[in-house]
Amino acid sequence: MARDPDADFRGTDGDFKKGSIGAKIVIIGLVLAAIAVVLVVVGLKREGAKMTMDQIVAEQKRIYMLPRDQALPVWRKYAADPNEYELQQEALLQLAWLEDKEAIGLAIKALEQSDHRIRGVAAQVLAKFGTPAADSSKPFLTKALQEADASDEPQIAWALIALKDDASLERVLKVYRAGHLTKVQRLGGGTAFDVEVLSRMAPPDRWEQLAGDPSESVRQLVATILSKNATTKYTDTLIKLVQDKDIEVAREAAPGLGRIGDERARRPLLDALAKADKDSRQKFLDALRNGIGGPGLVMALGSIDKSTPEREWNQTKIIFEKLKDLQDPRAADLLVQYIETKPFIHWKTEAAMRLAEVGDPRAVPYLADRMKYDTVKIYGNSDLDEMKALARDDNERVIGARMLADLAVLHPDKRPVFLEQAEDAVMGWMLGMPRPHANGLRFLAAAESKKSLGKIRDWAFPVARLPREGQQPPFPPEWEVAQSALRYDGWLKDTESWPKFEKQLERRKLEGNDVDVTMESLMGGGLAMVGMAVRALGVGVADGYAQWGDPKAYPILVKYIENKLENEQARLEACFALGWVTPEDKAQEVAEKLVKFAHGKDKRDQVTAACYGETLSRHPFPAANPKLIELLTPDMENSLRMYVAQALGFAGLSPADEAALLDKLKDPEVRNDAALALIVGGSADTAVRTVAAYADFPAEALQLLQENYFRAFGYWSDVDLEKGRLYKWVENAEAIRRIRVRGSPQEWAAFLLGRQFDNLWFDNGPHSMTRVVLRYKLRQAALKGDPATRDGALRTLRFMKEQGSLMALKDEKGDVGPAAAKALFELMNPKAIDPKTVVDTKDLKGKGGSVDTNAPLKK
Repeated sequence: MARDPDADFRGTDGDFKKGSIGAKIVIIGLVLAAIAVVLVVVGLKREGAKMTMDQIVAEQKRIYMLPRDQALPVWRKYAADPNEYELQQEALLQLAWLEDKEAIGLAIKALEQSDHRIRGVAAQVLAKFGTPAADSSKPFLTKALQEADASDEPQIAWALIALKDDASLERVLKVYRAGHLTKVQRLGGGTAFDVEVLSRMAPPDRWEQLAGDPSESVRQLVATILSKNATTKYTDTLIKLVQDKDIEVAREAAPGLGRIGDERARRPLLDALAKADKDSRQKFLDALRNGIGGPGLVMALGSIDKSTPEREWNQTKIIFEKLKDLQDPRAADLLVQYIETKPFIHWKTEAAMRLAEVGDPRAVPYLADRMKYDTVKIYGNSDLDEMKALARDDNERVIGARMLADLAVLHPDKRPVFLEQAEDAVMGWMLGMPRPHANGLRFLAAAESKKSLGKIRDWAFPVARLPREGQQPPFPPEWEVAQSALRYDGWLKDTESWPKFEKQLERRKLEGNDVDVTMESLMGGGLAMVGMAVRALGVGVADGYAQWGDPKAYPILVKYIENKLENEQARLEACFALGWVTPEDKAQEVAEKLVKFAHGKDKRDQVTAACYGETLSRHPFPAANPKLIELLTPDMENSLRMYVAQALGFAGLSPADEAALLDKLKDPEVRNDAALALIVGGSADTAVRTVAAYADFPAEALQLLQENYFRAFGYWSDVDLEKGRLYKWVENAEAIRRIRVRGSPQEWAAFLLGRQFDNLWFDNGPHSMTRVVLRYKLRQAALKGDPATRDGALRTLRFMKEQGSLMALKDEKGDVGPAAAKALFELMNPKAIDPKTVVDTKDLKGKGGSVDTNAPLKK
């Protein structure tokens, strides 16, 4: 007998049973209604509890201001809260920037939310952590990709690529074909899409199968991947791709053929270059530069069209300009081979310059050879306008001398060889000029030339008397020459000249012409010529002492600095020099002098105090920091506070120093001085907290801080690099980028510091570094330094936009290769910065400025 499914519910009274079921339904309905009411009430309460935008900005600022260990738990709380989208998003981003591994689990949880915006952010965070750290998120990302819409699909697809989820390849390619992947942004801004990362999802043979894909973007992708994995196995495919009708596909195949490098691969590449129109040729050259670097560009010299002199000149010039912008040390061997083919002297010189710019000592004999020839005789009779322009100046020899000096600085063990190769040529060039060029003097000093000492002494110590009171222009040139020569005589540590240095400071008294040479006095009639000469001697002696570095100069300079009748500019230079000669047991004395003069009644005392601030910037004395912090008061001169802030920043700050300076942010009169010290000398965390505080201050305060920050830099010493200060400045500027003030990203520190790096071409006084010297030393630090030094060097090279150095380091084995590859990718895919958010630096000058030693009489 079949069982009645309702039997258990039936009794003898059927109507009762029906009534019982109805009652249950009514009860359930009432319960559901009550739940609905509760949900509505809770929803209304939640809606009412949501923060306003002003409250969100204030809360973000509050968390930015917290120390890292206190900020992390607050960010984690908001990252787990789906009710405040803006705060949840910012929390996930901040945790990723702070490299907090708990962000991985929180991002996975966020993928389960219905809001596609937060899913996209969560995917960015997981891509940032990458494999293997975020591998546990793969199934959640795969599910999210199936549910994605146009707003989060690219980010989720990229996260799966970053995690090398091979199973997602076909789905990912679908997103790529649609053109969406290349628009994905990484945390902090800038393109996230990296062909090398995508290429790891399949072996090269799998990608080669797509070389005939109807999609131009896919063929371009294949060309790029095969170029990065170029072997003779892929020659035929790359030849086919370099001949593709789409120029974007063809140019990406060019580096691969260049890498293979045999005649079979090279010939189609050079043919493609030779046949390309002007715009297409530029694209091919850019692809070679970005794909294989300097070697590819040197190889392209074989494609020069020599049908007319003008075309040959212009095409060759373009390649050498690209080599100059790139500065790739891997091109050095090919450049030497090119020089040995005996090209026209201008191109030989250009190739030698490219060698010197990457610190290669093989450049010396070629540059020395160019120093022997008169520029007008080489170019003056040419029919080419470009060559006629070269004949109007002597820049080839001016720059060549600077490069020779840089190489002498970089390779002290090779100085005897350099002198043998170039000493006579440089001396001959200098003696043939009306006045010796500073670049030539710098080479002779850096190479430790003894042969030139006699002439340098003659230039440093003129036998002529100082100009007389009332003497009219022109200014006697021997005093201009003396300023420069004194520095380089000091660099040579010429013991015979030591007594003469101090006498130069006393020269006007010894000649019975002891006049007041302060700037105020020089504005009066008749003192301009003598004042300028005395200033030149003061600056020259100071630079000579600074270059020499002998502590015996300490009392001499102190006496000069504290003479209020001396020229202020020369005294400031003496304070700079004092930083290089102060013995350790005298550093406390310098700090005490600064404090004493800062409290002086005479207005000129604060000038002296600021001067000693310059000394402490060059010879940091952290023990004096508490006393210097006390000087940051409204009654102190603005310029003095600026020097004190710089001295504090360069000394580095203890936690107690940071706390005292953070407290001074409350005072609008000294706020920017305290902030400058914190940003320059504090930890990265403190730098972030300092800038975050400006959300409560007027916009003008932040603008003034930017100006002061820019002015603090511009002079880079070898000690700044050796002590790691350079790395700290870059690290802090980068850290500031992760926060917002009143909704605006704070990109200004990175932008302004980068702008000062851009100015770093010339020697800028004693112990300064040119870009050539700094680039080479950073490359060596990345190769040979400990992990912290390596990371600092790579970060700084990226900051300086040194593409060629990073490309060369990327090829290195060990940890440096992948780290350099990451830095290179970030360099090539920068975040766009709105210049309107950064102060205009056109009328600002950094510390010491950027001195162009192309001028004969600069330092």
